[in-house]
Amino acid sequence: MAVSTIKIPFQEDFLRQIDLVVMRESRSRNDLILEATQIYVNRKQNWQEIFSYGDSIASKNNFSESDVMNEIKAHRKK
Repeated sequence: MAVSTIKIPFQEDFLRQIDLVVMRESRSRNDLILEATQIYVNRKQNWQEIFSYGDSIASKNNFSESDVMNEIKAHRKK
């Protein structure tokens, strides 16, 4: 797999926070930032899949947004 290097500017205060974490965890800035980026991208993809699934169910069953809100309210009253 090809690898690219990028430069990211950080505010000094935030960089100090990053440095505290990497020192506590005995790892590099690169490792921390790479892991954080992977987690962020994975979460975004997961949420997109959830929303797409919800959209497909709503479309198949002809649900409107107000139908969903009414179901939520009814469930919360139980």
